[in-house]
Amino acid sequence: MISSVSHVINHWSDDLSCLVSYRFAGHSGGVQEDDVAPSAPPLDHMDQVYGYETTSFDAVCIPPPPSLSEWEEDHQLQLEEQKSQGDGEKKESEQQQQSLVQGDGGGCSGTEATSPSRIQIADIPPVSEVDARNALLGMVTEHCCWGRSAARHMSIGKILSSSAFHYEIQTFTEKRETSWAFMPHGGGDIDGPRCGPAPRPWDIPADPTDLFRSEMKVLQVPHTASVKTCHRCRGAGSLLCQECHGKGWTRCLSCHGDGWGSDSAGNKERCFFCQSSTHGRGRQDCLKCNAKGRVACPPCDSYGQIRCYISLTITWKANTSEHIVAKCSSLPEDLIRQVSGQVVYEEEGARIPPLNHFADPTINLASTQLVLNHNRQWPDQRILAQRQQVRMVPVTEVHYTWKRRTGKFFLYGYEHKVHAPDYPQTCCWGCSIL
Repeated sequence: MISSVSHVINHWSDDLSCLVSYRFAGHSGGVQEDDVAPSAPPLDHMDQVYGYETTSFDAVCIPPPPSLSEWEEDHQLQLEEQKSQGDGEKKESEQQQQSLVQGDGGGCSGTEATSPSRIQIADIPPVSEVDARNALLGMVTEHCCWGRSAARHMSIGKILSSSAFHYEIQTFTEKRETSWAFMPHGGGDIDGPRCGPAPRPWDIPADPTDLFRSEMKVLQVPHTASVKTCHRCRGAGSLLCQECHGKGWTRCLSCHGDGWGSDSAGNKERCFFCQSSTHGRGRQDCLKCNAKGRVACPPCDSYGQIRCYISLTITWKANTSEHIVAKCSSLPEDLIRQVSGQVVYEEEGARIPPLNHFADPTINLASTQLVLNHNRQWPDQRILAQRQQVRMVPVTEVHYTWKRRTGKFFLYGYEHKVHAPDYPQTCCWGCSIL
């Protein structure tokens, strides 16, 4: 009876010591690990940097400053378009009839553009009956449930050759965003306002690795750094452990804080789990804080100070738009993108004008619309380069008859890929049970 009362008193004293230590730690100004704290320092604690007064911890896109050269390029581009439109229909029709297109008709005057490359359009390679049947059989073998009998014994009729044009334009843009950032400060020199005025976002030199390759770089704006007290731990460098509330130990769950246990024979012995504790019997060392009662502050990495600076994020991106002109409406456009073809026109420069002398007027119209959209779509970014390309993809339409049933399939690309949505044997006998 006396021993049980003593156990209760010991448990009560442990609870009281936990409560006193927890309240004492809170009263002394210790910051708990689980306390609600801001994820970043207050903005009013940041230094005022000229040219970055509206910068916050959220990224803000900074539009590029207008330059006279860009205005001159746009103005010259408009003059070239008006001049090309006034050349007359006679000259345009003569250029459309040529297989090898030469001359200007799309060159970019006033910019450092490469000369437009117009390649002679090769004749579409003819597809024989044997080629069409072999391509269809190759496609059928890739489907385990498709029957080969139709492909082997069908009667192939008309074979119609045509082509599809794949127009693509790419605009390589640069975007710059600024935001406040911070990192642990363990000492060392600070590149602050005393080192000079901070350069504007678009005055900081940075170049992409390659043109038309998406890339991102994060730089520190020079002369914007400063040292601040950590907002999380208030300069202490550590936080009270959430697991043990700053005590460095937790009650042993095996002996319930008594410090003693019993063996299999019922004999009393010291608790195996807490006998080596540095805080006495009935107490286990806190594993989270290593029995110290405090854990390292993540934002300042135990230094108690953080280095605040303005971060510049530069993003280079190749923006792509395309248009496909296919004479055969039964062939999905996605299939044209996936196969090879012949490049019949390509051009690259700082700014490129739309096509206006291509043989297919639909391509000219699509180029005019897409080039205009690309020049106006990103007003908060700088256009570094543009390029456009036209590919010709061969398409063959094959008509067949099998068991008094007529149909057709398509061969597209130089790989002779097959599109046969109406193939008569798409299921074997085992698939028709259900």
